[in-house]
Amino acid sequence: MRRHLLLLVVLALAMAVATWWLGWWSVPVVGAAWGAARRGEGRPATTAGVAAALAWVGLLALVANRGPVGELSRTLGGVMEAPGWVPLLLALLFPALLAGSAAALAGALQRRGPAA
Repeated sequence: MRRHLLLLVVLALAMAVATWWLGWWSVPVVGAAWGAARRGEGRPATTAGVAAALAWVGLLALVANRGPVGELSRTLGGVMEAPGWVPLLLALLFPALLAGSAAALAGALQRRGPAA
């Protein structure tokens, strides 16, 4: 259990750094690498998705110190005719779905093997 938690934290840090330096598109790349490396072990897609969401929670917290994230969220929620927490939830679901899907796909392709 401790090892799994450590791997989750390391993966979340890797996703946060990759997102900060390279942009959002690095999330599925890191997720795919994770899925290929951890195929057949537990649930790599779930781990990748949770790590991506955690990474973006950290990035949102960093950005919130520099700007009015709460105000932006309330404004976007008003435009969407939804509560202010909905845009924040969507901002976390986006990387989770990207990373989880990429990890699942990469793991499935690794199991299948090369085409003949």
